[in-house]
Amino acid sequence: MDAFRVSSREFRDSRIFTLSGELDASTCRGLLEQLQGPPGSLLVLDLSELTFMDSSGLGAIHMARRLAVKDGGMLVLSRPQPMVHRVLQLTGLDTWIVDWDPDWPDQLD
Repeated sequence: MDAFRVSSREFRDSRIFTLSGELDASTCRGLLEQLQGPPGSLLVLDLSELTFMDSSGLGAIHMARRLAVKDGGMLVLSRPQPMVHRVLQLTGLDTWIVDWDPDWPDQLD
């Protein structure tokens, strides 16, 4: 099993989070508190290292997005692996995916 990890970095008025490993009922505790930025900021979840996600992970990400929007910001998803992308498609959350490459952060402007 891939251990779940979250790393983050700031970029201008944005915060970029990289989710790694498996996001499920046993690992999503506390995720909502980690996926936050200043009011009005853009939050980018880089899913390129996320190998699995279940409904618990989807719920945590959905709630984080609701809170970001409530605070005047936005949360988007980027670079999901095929298995995670399929889960997002099945739930209709694939509309939250944006094209973004961490080597070109100006794309967030």
